[in-house]
Amino acid sequence: MKIRPASGGGKIVEVEPERLPRWVANFAERNGGIANHHAECDAWTIESNEGTSASVTWTLADGLPADWLLDDDPLKAAEHLRDYALEPRRIAVLLARKGAYSVGILADGRVEVSKTDTAYVQGTTKAGGQSQQRFARRREGQAKAAEKRARDAVFAVLGNAEFDALITGGPVEGILEDPRLAKLHPAVHFGDIAEPKQALLTETAYRAIGFRITLPN
Repeated sequence: MKIRPASGGGKIVEVEPERLPRWVANFAERNGGIANHHAECDAWTIESNEGTSASVTWTLADGLPADWLLDDDPLKAAEHLRDYALEPRRIAVLLARKGAYSVGILADGRVEVSKTDTAYVQGTTKAGGQSQQRFARRREGQAKAAEKRARDAVFAVLGNAEFDALITGGPVEGILEDPRLAKLHPAVHFGDIAEPKQALLTETAYRAIGFRITLPN
């Protein structure tokens, strides 16, 4: 599970889809049982007997329609959400980070097609004068070349493909500015990614079908 601070206070816990029913059961045990639960707007709210509440959203869609949750038993509701999250889907993933990229399509968690590459882009320098200017031009040229290769790869993999959702990670804005990719609109974006590799495509797609739970401190 990933845990990070929530804007405005509290924390956000990322829970894998299979773990949602167990998480809800543990929440009930820690907080004297569940007094009430209901769906409202894009969240499923669970209220404990001790006054603590948890707000659950589905990462991929940022919304949980109320008709998924029409069960008096919150554990049954969690099972319904788990099952929905794990339904077969075709998910496209695009990751980028400092000259490296990985792009692919996964069907039911398995990579069907992908392209991954790492290009050398020099870092910053403390040198001054003409040397710094030459260095900056060289670095800019390397970055542009790496971005062009990434754009071409993304178009080759995703340009004419059919998929249910696009998940992105890292600084992909420059890549998606390519006119050939105008139809690509990310459903979820993760800013905190590791070095783009094929294995990370699977991890990111799985992360996208999990749940985000907002809790008070």
